[in-house]
Amino acid sequence: MSINNLDLKIISFLQEKGKLDLTYSDEFFGRSANSLKRHIANINLYLPTEKQIKILGNMVLSTLKYNDYLNFVSNLSLDEYISSQRERNFIIIVSAFLNESLNTTKLYEEMGISLTTKKKDNKALTEYLKIRKLDVKVIPKKGIEIVGHERSYRILTTSILASLLEIDSFGNLINRKANNPLQKMIIKIFSEKTQVEIHEAKKLLEEFIEANEMRISYPSKKFCYLYLILSLYRIKKGSILKGDEEPNLKVRKYQLLKEQDPNENLFLDYLVSSLDYTFHPPLPIDKQLQEVTIAFIDEIQKNIITTFYNYELVFNEVYQYIYKSIIRNKYEYNFYDNKLDDTHKELSKLFGIINKALPVIGNKIDLRFSRLQISTLTLIFRKFIMGNKVVGRNSRKIVIVTNSTVEKTNFFVENLKHYVDVTIVGNININEFHQLKNLEYDSIITFSNRITTLLEEENYSCIKLNFYLHQSDIKKLLDLGFSSSSRRKILSDVFLKEISNKSPDEIKRILLKKYSSHFL
Repeated sequence: MSINNLDLKIISFLQEKGKLDLTYSDEFFGRSANSLKRHIANINLYLPTEKQIKILGNMVLSTLKYNDYLNFVSNLSLDEYISSQRERNFIIIVSAFLNESLNTTKLYEEMGISLTTKKKDNKALTEYLKIRKLDVKVIPKKGIEIVGHERSYRILTTSILASLLEIDSFGNLINRKANNPLQKMIIKIFSEKTQVEIHEAKKLLEEFIEANEMRISYPSKKFCYLYLILSLYRIKKGSILKGDEEPNLKVRKYQLLKEQDPNENLFLDYLVSSLDYTFHPPLPIDKQLQEVTIAFIDEIQKNIITTFYNYELVFNEVYQYIYKSIIRNKYEYNFYDNKLDDTHKELSKLFGIINKALPVIGNKIDLRFSRLQISTLTLIFRKFIMGNKVVGRNSRKIVIVTNSTVEKTNFFVENLKHYVDVTIVGNININEFHQLKNLEYDSIITFSNRITTLLEEENYSCIKLNFYLHQSDIKKLLDLGFSSSSRRKILSDVFLKEISNKSPDEIKRILLKKYSSHFL
């Protein structure tokens, strides 16, 4: 008996959804209904009787929760797990990054994988590396070395590790709870090799954030932290970045690594500027990008009914996102969010308007947006469209706990305000939920079973909603005592007292601060 990556995907899907119509098995998993039935039969061999997955006709039913999934994965041994080719590629990439030469034959023996499979993997690995300006070099009697573009190698290795590690409340790197046996093996290799650099990078990053008064989003902080660790490690081994062509953008100078090579610091300047923040110093204004952003927003404005009265806010957010996208696309990294996959369906009209307007940008600067990036722009614009129509006053204090990007969460918040009166007092990552004890709030809102389960384990009650709010979600909130945002009124006596004897400028400040849901 053994479990593979597809088995884990099936269990993960079922703990989140609770059921699966086998009619759509190919759409969700790329396999036939009969194939999935065989996988489910195999999975049931590892599950206790009360947690067995049931198949009734064409419907798969499950009572599995996120904790059941975690228990399932954590109890697997390396001998019981059949790794995917992609996972084996990743362990080679990370191991080779941290060693002068890598004996892949010995590594495959440790994984319990045959040499026949190793030969097939070699070809796939070479092809995977080639598109990232990397190659496999054979070192006689020693093993292999991955050679080529140093920056690409660091970004690739950082991206792999970022998907497998989390940061705890003390700022320490820990194994992601859902890691399978091979992923745990990757983290063990990384942790043993970079103990010194982990300590150095943690101190560097903490001092940098404090000195620049930044609040970096959790995924961005983790990515930057890991990149620093790997860079410090490689610099000590003599692998220094070369002076590559950088994005044609003005960039703020940070000198994060102080006395290190100028190319190392310049790349970090761009990397830091491309991260997501809840608070940071303003980005430098690049004249060409400024002009392109204005033209892009104007093109969108022509094709929608709503007027952007708060134009400066729209410009700032769209400019920042395009700025970040230029850098991320140049260096081939991003923060994937699977909940953006359906944006083109849920907001199809606006998605189409934005997609049609993109040549305004592409004709001026070298930038081709991915569907994920177009989806994010769609959410940004939809947020401002809703924000310029919102009527109502906030009342219920809420905290949102999510692993989602800043742009995505901001869209959700504006959408929520469209239906109910809320004040957002916190937007925190699940790995930072310890911050809840310092916040005053009425309710916690989440989007996933996983995060809901993790919070409930810590005795927090929360409200799980669909990211794209459905009518059932609004009804749930209203039943829980939330107030509708439609047709809210302001008490005239209280309002008149507040503005009496005030100058026009003072009155405007009161309106925008206290009644932002009514006035622009």
